[in-house]
Amino acid sequence: MDTRSDQRARVVKLIYDILNRNPDLFDDPLAVKMEAELEADSLDAIEIAMDLEGEFAIEIDDDEVTALGKAEDGATVGDWWKLVEAKLAEAGR
Repeated sequence: MDTRSDQRARVVKLIYDILNRNPDLFDDPLAVKMEAELEADSLDAIEIAMDLEGEFAIEIDDDEVTALGKAEDGATVGDWWKLVEAKLAEAGR
């Protein structure tokens, strides 16, 4: 069974792989802003959501993806992790 740390690392790897970026280039890969720093767009967000659903056997609603896209200061990789973590907790995993 994965620990939360393992799950968080999987989220980070998945996102950075999709965006073809290296998380080691950032001091805190979770604090990196998706749009401003990683140049992610709405299509990337959809791909990330779909891949996270497959990776963790969870469901991410379109509204949740949209909300991340409208985050006041811009969504971070950590915001995606928080969403996945909440979904896993709901599922008792």
